[in-house]
Amino acid sequence: AGGGWCGGAWRLAGVGVWGVVGMCGAVGRRRRTGCRTGLGLALVLGGAIGNLGDRLRFGHVVDFIQVHYGDLYWPAFNVADSAITVGAALLILDALRSRRKHA
Repeated sequence: AGGGWCGGAWRLAGVGVWGVVGMCGAVGRRRRTGCRTGLGLALVLGGAIGNLGDRLRFGHVVDFIQVHYGDLYWPAFNVADSAITVGAALLILDALRSRRKHA
């Protein structure tokens, strides 16, 4: 998928750096996190760092897992994408649970 440092690759790498810095700040500001919240943040941060590493090294993210059934194909993804997705889901579930407790 795409290649090199032409076009928006530098911008995407910059967004990735800002995202990682922001997540590190969020982790640092948390005084007391629940297990799910800490795990969710760690998964999102780890996935962001993994994708940023690919982008800095290769100019694009390397996707290598392709799932299909017959002629139906799911978009290609990598382990970092999976970590981000699972981490975001944990953060959303934790937010919904916390909201329900306080209501």
